[in-house]
Amino acid sequence: METEKSRKYTKTQAELAEQASSYMLEHMDKKITISEISERMHVSQTQLKNSFRNYYGESVYKYIRSRKMKLAADQLAEGQLSVMEIAGMFGYENCSKFAAAFRGEYGVSPSTYRKQHRVRNFQEQLQKAEWSISERLQKQEWNFSKQLQKTAQAQHLA
Repeated sequence: METEKSRKYTKTQAELAEQASSYMLEHMDKKITISEISERMHVSQTQLKNSFRNYYGESVYKYIRSRKMKLAADQLAEGQLSVMEIAGMFGYENCSKFAAAFRGEYGVSPSTYRKQHRVRNFQEQLQKAEWSISERLQKQEWNFSKQLQKTAQAQHLA
């Protein structure tokens, strides 16, 4: 597997890749083509693709798709928006295409991911509640122990 340090790129390639990335991230709600980005950056499509791959280690489309799916996963986990609304936020007019892209990235459908995340959130909340209860019980036991000691001392002195 190629690491960032083993990749070779020029300063110009790095700047081009970063500018293209910024543009794509600012326009997550749209389907952006390599042609559109290269025109905006005033470079050829080949130059854009090569710069991007050399700098980020992946294709333009894989890069933007993985970023979109990460943000979509965050939205799904929050549970406030419907899958269709989330799909639209990331430039997908067709929910099934969004679901296919999401499944390609995470191995499960968006609705399954949301359900799994809800269960995980519930388990985390339950664990926190159990810890809180345990902590309270320990404090009560400690207070009770102190009261017993005081009572025993008072009876001993009397």
